[in-house]
This record gives sequence, C-alpha cells and structure tokens, in this order.
Amino acid sequence: MGDVSVLRLIFLTSLLIYTTYQGDSVSLCMRVRLTVNPNSSQFFKEKSLSLSCEGAENSAGWTLRRSTLEGQTHCGETWGRWSNSSCKISMTLPWDSGVYWCESREGPISNMVNLTVTGGSVILQSPVLPVMEGDDVTLLCKTKTTPSNLPAAFYKDGSLIRKHCSAPRLWNSLTPDIRNIGFLPQFKSKIKTHLFKSAY
Repeated sequence: MGDVSVLRLIFLTSLLIYTTYQGDSVSLCMRVRLTVNPNSSQFFKEKSLSLSCEGAENSAGWTLRRSTLEGQTHCGETWGRWSNSSCKISMTLPWDSGVYWCESREGPISNMVNLTVTGGSVILQSPVLPVMEGDDVTLLCKTKTTPSNLPAAFYKDGSLIRKHCSAPRLWNSLTPDIRNIGFLPQFKSKIKTHLFKSAY
C-alpha cells in the first residue's frame, strides 16, 4: 500500500471517528432531521399536518421552531401541540406559511423546511425535502375538491414544461435535453420521439 493510500485511510478513519463520537452541534445536527406528514411543501388552509424531529434521542432537549411573518416562535407557544418529538397543527392557516426546523437547547438545528399554506383552490404538491439530480420527482396539481383531474400546465422558471391533466409526473425520467426545452412544439416533438423509443 502506497503512502498516499495510507494517508487517505488515516484521514477517512479520523473523519469517521470525529463525526461519530463528537458531542457538538455538527454530530447532533446530522442525527436529527425534520419530516412533514403528509409529505408536501404546500397545503390548503384548514387542513392538519404533523412535523417530527426524527432521530431526537431525548425529546425534552428538542423543540420545533418556525419563522413566519409573525416572527420566530416554537411549537406550543401560540400554535401547534408538541408531543413525543412531534408537533401537530390541527388546522393550517395562511399565516402558518414559513420556515420550520428542529432545535436543541444546546444550539444545533436540523434541516430547514419551507411550508406554504394557501386559501386558494389549487396547490402544487411536491416533496418537502430537497431531491438530488437524477432522482425521480412526482409533481401533482391538487384541487381542494376530489378528484383532482383538472387540465394543468407545469412551468419551470417561467417557461412551460408540460401541459396535461393533473396527474403525477416522473419528470426526471426524461433526459435533460427534453426537460430543458422552453418551446412547446419542440417539446411535443421530442417527447413523442422519446415515448416511441421507450415503447419499442
């Protein structure tokens, strides 16, 4: 084994020991993450949702905080009910829109999640947590009334990317050259070719 390989092995071992056994905020932050149920970043008003600090070993040491137009507050203060590392909001309202995170008494925080509550009739249902390039992403236009089968147009950065009935779309199954087309006739042509090749 060469000197470079030994140095890499020592470095990786040290890094593993450092991240596993340290008691500071970096270690705690990596163990706790905020999840949202149902898994969506947009909600209709007057619905319920639950936010959980997953991985919190001692729920007494953690709380859920948020930053909204009303300022920074924690679950149970003027909103939500805190129990067993989870916060339940029984009736969402537009002023519940904001950034949410888990925080310990010692200072470390979890990932942050941006939630939007609307009084409108349509929302874009998408995953709460960030996705990596190449991951499948399902986007859904959802209406307050069921079933949600209205015609919908999907836009990315102001450009039309797809026009269809609202249904889950596995957008990342398309190649980047198709996803990045901003001109509808060209998109239709490319998607037809793509679907034909996929089918045969």
